[in-house]
Amino acid sequence: MSLKSSYQATRGDERKFLRDIQPGDHLYVINNHSDRGDTYSEWVVTNKRSIMGHREVESPSHGGVMSAQSLLRKEREVLTQRPTHLPNLGVRDLHGAFTEDAQRAARLVGDLHAIETANALSAQYAGRR
Repeated sequence: MSLKSSYQATRGDERKFLRDIQPGDHLYVINNHSDRGDTYSEWVVTNKRSIMGHREVESPSHGGVMSAQSLLRKEREVLTQRPTHLPNLGVRDLHGAFTEDAQRAARLVGDLHAIETANALSAQYAGRR
């Protein structure tokens, strides 16, 4: 089954979401910050299952693990395509002392590192389907 571009926290979408995800899939959630603007967080579907039998997801940026069902219910919407217009929460640069060019370069390096880490985690779990 191919993934939809986004899943809402409704019963129908939850069932489809839990049926469609596979180990190694990348999932994204948008984080709303009142003081810093929006960011996104990335999660990778693992080959492990929770006590309830749902697949677990792991964050490559902080190593957190939860069930895919809990992620959808907590965040209310899960995306399957990287939101390119938003910065990644795991690599967000908060150093105000940098020049604008240095901040841009640090953000690009951080994004590249986050993508490589997520891809390595995805490959680890995709190989064990």
